[in-house]
Amino acid sequence: MLKIQKTLFSLTFLLYLISIWTVFATANLAGHRFLLLHMTRENGFFETLSVVWLLFICIYGVYSIIKYREYLGRYFIFGIVLFSILSFLAGMEEISWGQQIFHFQSSEYFLQHNLQHEENLHNLIDANLFSSIIYSSVYTLLVFIPLFYKIFPIFHKFLWLKYFDINPHTILVVLFSSIFQKYFYHDNFGVLSDMITHIVALCLFAYFLFLYRSTIWLKLHFLFIILSTAIAMTSYKFFGFYNTQYEIRESFVVLASLLIFIELIQKEKNEKSSMD
Repeated sequence: MLKIQKTLFSLTFLLYLISIWTVFATANLAGHRFLLLHMTRENGFFETLSVVWLLFICIYGVYSIIKYREYLGRYFIFGIVLFSILSFLAGMEEISWGQQIFHFQSSEYFLQHNLQHEENLHNLIDANLFSSIIYSSVYTLLVFIPLFYKIFPIFHKFLWLKYFDINPHTILVVLFSSIFQKYFYHDNFGVLSDMITHIVALCLFAYFLFLYRSTIWLKLHFLFIILSTAIAMTSYKFFGFYNTQYEIRESFVVLASLLIFIELIQKEKNEKSSMD
């Protein structure tokens, strides 16, 4: 594992503790009732982290193409370029293309049609629809397909699925992101299905641990996610329906994407170099 990956994983556990403390303190400690709101506000701690991770993906993509281009295939380099550009665009969207830094006035169109009256495109889409698309994609691409690939050997015959054989610790980072939701909200199918999907994903990961010999660190990591889920469930009344702490979730999903991006580039580089 690269030094940068080890550093990111160490930082991840620190962010775990900050996130869980934020939820626990908001729900249980006097004087901290608005801590969660403060940490998840626009331009707050977690949104800033998301922007940092997105821009780091872009920077690492450029760095990898320059440093490892002789070991990377043409189509793989194209994938790096595409993902780096998308990450840069997503980072710019997060800061509304500089509006949140320089505080310039939104145009009339965005004032009328944007959910937050800002100069960005993603808030032109219905929030429930946008969240459903994002959550479904994240669960499918970063949790279920990787776990199915690890658990069921039949999927190994599809060679392109090897790119979903990601570090199980990274899958747990994604599962940690999904603990922040308004549990037991029966009046909204999207929220309820999100809760059920998270529980099913935890069960599937537990099955993976049962089938294969894993390190004690992976088991402890999984137990921490279970404990965090329990804390979030007992604090669900403090989660807002229209937000469901999206900024926390987003920051960890983007961090997981960064970890996967680095891992895939290193795998491709090592595979190509071993063939030479």
